[in-house]
Amino acid sequence: MHVMFGFARRETSPALPLEGRESHEDENKAFVERVCLPFLLSSQNEDGGWGFRSETRSRVEASAWALLALRHWNFPTSLTEPISRGLRFLEAAQLPDGSWPASAESREGCWVTSLACWALLGVEEFSKSAGHGLSWLCADQPGESRLWFRLLRRLQGGRRVSSQKDFYYGWSWTSGTASWVEPTSFAVIVLASAVANLLPEAARRSRFAEAMLYDRMCEGGGWNCGNPMVYGVPGEPQVSTTAWALLALRRHAERPENQRSVQWLEQAWPKVPSPTSLALAHLALNASGRGSADLGTALRKALNDSEMPWNVPTAAWATLALCGSRNWLPSGPKQ
Repeated sequence: MHVMFGFARRETSPALPLEGRESHEDENKAFVERVCLPFLLSSQNEDGGWGFRSETRSRVEASAWALLALRHWNFPTSLTEPISRGLRFLEAAQLPDGSWPASAESREGCWVTSLACWALLGVEEFSKSAGHGLSWLCADQPGESRLWFRLLRRLQGGRRVSSQKDFYYGWSWTSGTASWVEPTSFAVIVLASAVANLLPEAARRSRFAEAMLYDRMCEGGGWNCGNPMVYGVPGEPQVSTTAWALLALRRHAERPENQRSVQWLEQAWPKVPSPTSLALAHLALNASGRGSADLGTALRKALNDSEMPWNVPTAAWATLALCGSRNWLPSGPKQ
């Protein structure tokens, strides 16, 4: 059976009155077309991929983010050739087992497989590569799901550093090691497409992973890398990790945990001037229906004022955030 993977329909936040929203969206669009897109296009390498910064070696992670941003921007004709070259770069970088490595030197698949699949979704020419990658993701098991890890935990008895439940697990940064929030969030986001197409293993893994994410939530809302409580001390949530977890759990928007985390993010972003954190906060709040004109203005200002050289992922996230829609997110099953 041929399975097509796609993106959700375009949605914009209703938070602003129509007149104000149109003005704000025009400013965001102009900024993206004047600043973000030229940076992404000029940063593409001869091999079709992107490095983390201009004139650096192509990597799967940076290439996937750049492609998501370019593919989302209404598919203008001028972007057809750069997108096609980027997709071919990803296809060529895929390993025989369906996974993608973090760098060209590595022959072992890892968490970037989620991003590569995500960038390929919806392009029929690359549907086989995407499907192969999704199958690898479903089969990839973190360390805590394995028998030796459970035996070690049992031998340790009550000597626990952190409080999370070991029977929930998601995905790791490096295959076979412990689960962490961000790689788990990326996998859950991209597997929504496979779940929607009735792939049972994707649904099972996603349920376990979502339970893990809720188990790892910090006290009062938000997430850090994966340790909500260490040696009895509550962990501090982080904007970037909270944004990805909320995006992964967006179909459960009415759950109290989601609501608390959205509230935490709304309170946290004004205190974090980093363009990267502002872009990710904007993405998550847009998807939660809590987009803010003030956040868009703050993001544009931070990008203009930043003294640090731009990097490709941040430019891609800013592009996706400032468009104010959700069609870049893989579509999941209807509720």
